[in-house]
Amino acid sequence: MQELSPDVDKTSALTILTAEHYTLQMARTATITDASSRAGHLLTTISASMIALGFVAQVVSPRVLLTLMLVIFTGLFLIGLATLFRTVELTIEDVQAGLGINRIRHVYGDLEPSTRDVFVRQMHDDTAGVEADAGQTGWRKARRPRLVGTALGVSGLVNLVNGLVAGATAGAACGLLGAGVTWSIVIGAVVALIVISAFGVALGRIGRRGVAPITTRYPRNNPN
Repeated sequence: MQELSPDVDKTSALTILTAEHYTLQMARTATITDASSRAGHLLTTISASMIALGFVAQVVSPRVLLTLMLVIFTGLFLIGLATLFRTVELTIEDVQAGLGINRIRHVYGDLEPSTRDVFVRQMHDDTAGVEADAGQTGWRKARRPRLVGTALGVSGLVNLVNGLVAGATAGAACGLLGAGVTWSIVIGAVVALIVISAFGVALGRIGRRGVAPITTRYPRNNPN
């Protein structure tokens, strides 16, 4: 950990830190807005497709309906994949900005130690500090609190929706192949669970790799 030099110009340092703090805060706002907007567009597209299929179902045979479902849901799944990967990238950007803000907040305390007790947000630039700011410490008694916190985020929601779309696609394919309603539902549910679990694990690893290059200077176990 690097301490501030006693000869540092506090006024200049405070100006620089304040500007960077503002930039990082705007970056966090932009990532949250972008992620929420993309998730909203995905849900809107799925809802519109379901409404359209509901009207079409009244005038076509079941086999034609299943064919349309297979084609439409396949397209929705691809759109969902693009949305999913982008929301994960935005989550990584948000965590990176959060780490930077926590680091700056810690330096604020170094510049003026009397203000340390004023801050209600975290002053530690590690992922645990960002998770605490995000309220994920409420799941600390869970077996995997980070997994619970991630599942409740925007990327977790998109992953859930995408898994359900994949299950519906598999169910429609089973129906076209002559499987009964029961088997179509069972196979669709299994596919949905596999897709949600597989992409959840993969995206979690991507997220950890995206944050790993950032060096931690003020971890939570640091007494300062």
